Amino acid sequence: MNRLASIAAALSAFAIVPAAHATVTVYDVVATFAEPQTQPKNTVFTGSFSFDDVSKTVSGLSGTLTEAMTGAGTGTTPGYDMALLGLSHQLSAVYDPALGGLLVTTFLNTDTDTLSTMGGGDGWSPGTGFGLYHGFPGTNPGNAYARIFVNTSDPTAPLTQAQLDRLAYADCTPGGMMGGTCMTGTTVAGYGAIGTMDGYPVSQTITAAVPEPETYALLLSGLGLVGWVARRRTRS
Repeated sequence: MNRLASIAAALSAFAIVPAAHATVTVYDVVATFAEPQTQPKNTVFTGSFSFDDVSKTVSGLSGTLTEAMTGAGTGTTPGYDMALLGLSHQLSAVYDPALGGLLVTTFLNTDTDTLSTMGGGDGWSPGTGFGLYHGFPGTNPGNAYARIFVNTSDPTAPLTQAQLDRLAYADCTPGGMMGGTCMTGTTVAGYGAIGTMDGYPVSQTITAAVPEPETYALLLSGLGLVGWVARRRTRS
C-alpha cells in the first residue's frame, strides 16, 4: 500500500507541473553508411537518445553498430547477419552553428581512444590517424564509435547534404579491422577523406520513440491512481 501511495503522490506532483517543464523526448535514430567493398553489407548504426528542447542538449546516445567485415551477407534482410557492437558511452556532443545542430558521438569503450595520433590527431576525430588504430603499432584498445547529427530546432527534420556529410563511424575492433587499419565511414566534403574501404554516410532518420505497451499500461494505471487520490482529497 505504501508503494501505491508513493506512486500516486509522484504522479500527482507530475500532473500539476506546467507542460512547459516536460521538455525531454526520446528519439530513435538509424544512420546508414554505404560500403562498396562489402556489399550487400553496409554499416548501420541503430540507436536512441534523449533530447531536451529547452536546453537543446542530447544525452544517452546509445545503440548498435553493424560490422560489415563480418557475416555471410545472407539472412532475412540481405547483408544484416553481421556482428553487432554495443555503443553506449556518449562522450562528445559539439554544436556546429553553421549546420544548426549537434554532432553527437557514442563509443564502445569508456574513453575516446580509437584512431592513431600519428600526424597530431586527438585519437578519434573522423578523418584523422590514417585509419590506423589508437597506439599503432602497439596494443589496440579495440574501440569504435558512431557520430550522428541532431537538428536542435527539429530533431526529426531531414538532413541537408552538408549535415549528412558530417556523419561518421570508426570500427577498430578485431571484427572491423584490416590488419592495423580500422573500418571507417566519412566523406571528403565533411572530413577531407572517404572511409578506409570507401565507406561513406548515405542516410539518417530520426523519429520519436514509441512507448512500449507496458508503458501505456503503467501510465493509465498511474492516471487512475491520480484520480483516486484527487477524489479522496475532495471527500475529506
